[in-house]
Amino acid sequence: MVPRLHQCRGRSPDRHRHRRAGAARVHPPNLPATVSAVVPGALNRIFAVVQLIKDSGKATDAISNDLGIVGTAQPQPDYTTLQPVISAVIFGNHVNLKWGWGGYSAWLDSCEIQVDRGDGKGFGFLTIDTTPGYTDTQPFPTAKTVWTYRAIYRQGDGQVGVWSAPVSLAVGG
Repeated sequence: MVPRLHQCRGRSPDRHRHRRAGAARVHPPNLPATVSAVVPGALNRIFAVVQLIKDSGKATDAISNDLGIVGTAQPQPDYTTLQPVISAVIFGNHVNLKWGWGGYSAWLDSCEIQVDRGDGKGFGFLTIDTTPGYTDTQPFPTAKTVWTYRAIYRQGDGQVGVWSAPVSLAVGG
């Protein structure tokens, strides 16, 4: 049986849950008579027990592997080949750029995005973004123009990997 750790510590693991004002409460269907309900917060209790086991210092690697509480370490990426994947869509009078970490958020700090506004100046700095997804709020030109975006990951103060494939959109007009 799993101990009720939150009672021993005098606090509820759900203490940080907040409900939006006026949000409807969802009630699950009644369970069949042969099934017993689980007290809310079961996963929190399981995670707490796993953390206690890991922190105890008594769980050897063999014990942890047998219990299945040790994951495999993800290898560090090859910084010379990392390449962001980006896409762009027009939403109203802005361009929404979608990008993600490609599974390497633990090793990357940000994504630098550049844009070529079709004005003959080539690519120029747009932003360094630390949260996937970016909205370019530059007003659209009056004449139809093609804007092209590209991105590269950053670690610390430097660029890593290679530039993404460019993505172009016709804007304005």
